Amino acid sequence: MSETVEEIRRRVNSAQKNYQANIQKINNILMAERGFISRTPKDEDVVMLCSGGLDSIVMVDKVISEWNSRVHLLFFKRGARAEKHEEEAFDYFELFYKRKYSEKMGAVKKFDYQIPPKSFKNSFPKEWAQTIGHPLRNSTMQNLAVNYAAALNGKYDLNIKTILSGSVAEDGTEPELGLLSLRTQTLNTCVQMGDWEWQITSPMTDPELVTKPIYKTDLIIYAMNNFIPLDRTRTCFSSDEKADGTCFACKKRLKAFEDAGMKDSLEYRRDD
Repeated sequence: MSETVEEIRRRVNSAQKNYQANIQKINNILMAERGFISRTPKDEDVVMLCSGGLDSIVMVDKVISEWNSRVHLLFFKRGARAEKHEEEAFDYFELFYKRKYSEKMGAVKKFDYQIPPKSFKNSFPKEWAQTIGHPLRNSTMQNLAVNYAAALNGKYDLNIKTILSGSVAEDGTEPELGLLSLRTQTLNTCVQMGDWEWQITSPMTDPELVTKPIYKTDLIIYAMNNFIPLDRTRTCFSSDEKADGTCFACKKRLKAFEDAGMKDSLEYRRDD
């Protein structure tokens, strides 16, 4: 029997009771094995997961301008309802950043890979859409990003060991977005690759990389100060041409603009 929405939320919340302690356990393993937990990849090549949404798009600019990293973008055509619009946003900013940072934009890859496979997705309990989302979606993309980095290393004689994901401070302890998930992915990758130099992390939430967590509001202010056209990003889950303004992603985005004291220049289907 499927769990109710309330039961799922209680279970997920209960699983977070030792969240910080579990992060510390993994930190201790990483420190013991390599002498650091995470490190800033300044002047290095990195692979970055980019969805076309506000968070990952602004992350590209911050990583290049603040770390002088060379960025290799990876976009998944994963069968999402908003995929057409996400891809349009990704295409726009690929050109935008190639013009702005020509020498710091490396390879760009679109990967046609359903996550999760449609035959599985159709059988998932409908309650998951309102709670945990698609199981292991982010970690699947991160694992494939490691594959992409390994392929780039072999093809171009590079040494990419950093995968960047666009988690922001609002993501908190969410199972697939929070710091514990990123630390777990790092540990798993190091073990599976037999190489303790790998890291899967976020430049907005990793306390080893930033002095304080970066919120979506901070990214909006950064984007405005650096002339990044946020109206060309795609955050909405809907397949409609215009963002609906009512889905969970839209609500988070609109709240962040409100907190920043700004109006979102994106045109919504519902302005109320």
